[in-house]
Amino acid sequence: MKNILIVMAAGAAVLACPLAQAREVYGQIGTEGVGIGYSEPFGTRDNVRVEFNGLSFSHSFNTGDLHYDGTANIYHGGLYVDFFPAPNSVGFRLTAGALIGGDNVDATATSMNGTYTINGVPYSTLGQSIHAKARFPTVRPYVGIGFGHTPVAQKGFSMFFDAGVAYGRPRVDLDVPADIVAEAGQASIDAEKQELQDKADKLRFYPIVKVGVTYRF
Repeated sequence: MKNILIVMAAGAAVLACPLAQAREVYGQIGTEGVGIGYSEPFGTRDNVRVEFNGLSFSHSFNTGDLHYDGTANIYHGGLYVDFFPAPNSVGFRLTAGALIGGDNVDATATSMNGTYTINGVPYSTLGQSIHAKARFPTVRPYVGIGFGHTPVAQKGFSMFFDAGVAYGRPRVDLDVPADIVAEAGQASIDAEKQELQDKADKLRFYPIVKVGVTYRF
């Protein structure tokens, strides 16, 4: 009987070994672009993670009476804390943290006929360009849910999934050449800038969805 108990205890220990707390590195792709990260367990229910993501793409849009050709530059780091309500039975987690970086949208107004229409009135471009830039806050809070990155799990490769939202109201700068300001008037320029700000405000909630592969060691 004693020998049986020893064998059973040894077997239980072997089964438990793969479920030790493990660090991991990972790669991912999603609405933040392509990224890499590192996870460190704080216990059987908690992780802390750091990562970096990057994405750049072109996008044209209209605001007021102007057409803009823009480029979104999404390059930021991330710092997150994961909480797993039941890590030994399911990989579901709650995540809170922050995006840290200088994300922005850079745009230039274009004209097909040599005029800019500002606040409903056409003005000559005078061979000059109107430039706009929307800058997101350097730090944006994030909350989300996900599966994977479990602190108590087998070592080796696995998959993960994240879904959440970051919040940060972008600030718009509008650079209009002095000659065009003199022609259109400051009030009309301010009205155009406000329309841009109203459009940018719709981007203050940034949805984040990503999937990836981890390696625990």
